[in-house]
Amino acid sequence: MSARQVALSLLVAMIVLVAFNFWLRHSLRNSVPRQLLHALDSSRGFTHLALGNSLMAAGFDPAVFDRYMNQGRVIAFNGALGASSQVEHLTLLREALRRDSSIKVVIYGFFDFQLTEPVVTRNSDLIGNLAASYYLEPDLALRFYIMSPRDRFEFEAMRHVPMLAERGAIWGKVEAMRRAMGQVGMPPVETNRFGRATDFGLLEAQSPDAFVSECEHWSGVGDGLNKPALEIIREAEARGAKVVIVEMPMHPFHQQHFYALDAWHRYRNSLRTLVERNGAEYISASGWITDPGEFADHLHLTPRGAEEFSRRLALQLRSSQD
Repeated sequence: MSARQVALSLLVAMIVLVAFNFWLRHSLRNSVPRQLLHALDSSRGFTHLALGNSLMAAGFDPAVFDRYMNQGRVIAFNGALGASSQVEHLTLLREALRRDSSIKVVIYGFFDFQLTEPVVTRNSDLIGNLAASYYLEPDLALRFYIMSPRDRFEFEAMRHVPMLAERGAIWGKVEAMRRAMGQVGMPPVETNRFGRATDFGLLEAQSPDAFVSECEHWSGVGDGLNKPALEIIREAEARGAKVVIVEMPMHPFHQQHFYALDAWHRYRNSLRTLVERNGAEYISASGWITDPGEFADHLHLTPRGAEEFSRRLALQLRSSQD
């Protein structure tokens, strides 16, 4: 092959790659994080902002919350993002505060050790909704994610290339097809809006003993809240917004096997002290929903469970303000 043919082949390949990246960027303009930002733009004037991962996304019903707050002009917005970390939550908070100065209360939902565990990640893990860190505030991601030098270098290089930064969107379609083909001739698998229900059981501790070990470790840690959680509190309060940290409702299985343990009670007390010391309010709502039928899986509430949680949360906040 002549040098001219090689150069022509490289040029064609480059054109194809550039065109593919432009197409991908256009086709992903309605990704879940971007949809959330669009919703923020069209919902100006809200007073209560809910943040967190899929537990809050599924569990917080703004309409029910507004109705039971019943205190004049209360407008809530659910800004939670499934399959995300505190770094994305901090970014969304900053986006909301930039857009709207009317936010008076930030409600942050968590479960287990999310507020004390360091937010360690690898660049290869930033797929799906976590990929929002590539294009929202990459400097913030580099500041708050704990990554190796190699991962930081990869992050900086990949965030400029849509086909690399948004690789999860492509893989997600392949994975959905693979799972559909794998289910041919098999019994149906229970799913909900976030995926297969059985997958979320993998997010729970492997055993009560492992959970106790985690409780004891994080109860004695000297650093307190992790850096993104602290920054969420600081940035909200700097804009005059009160922060309410909510221990999200958990399935009775999780309650009985993990949260009923003395080690969790000690960890919770330690966590409450840390939260209140940093100027936020702590609400333990993990035991509010006792009917297993109000959970879609071991972590996420059904719409009926979300109504009950949102009603009780509104009443709790009302009573604390009286």
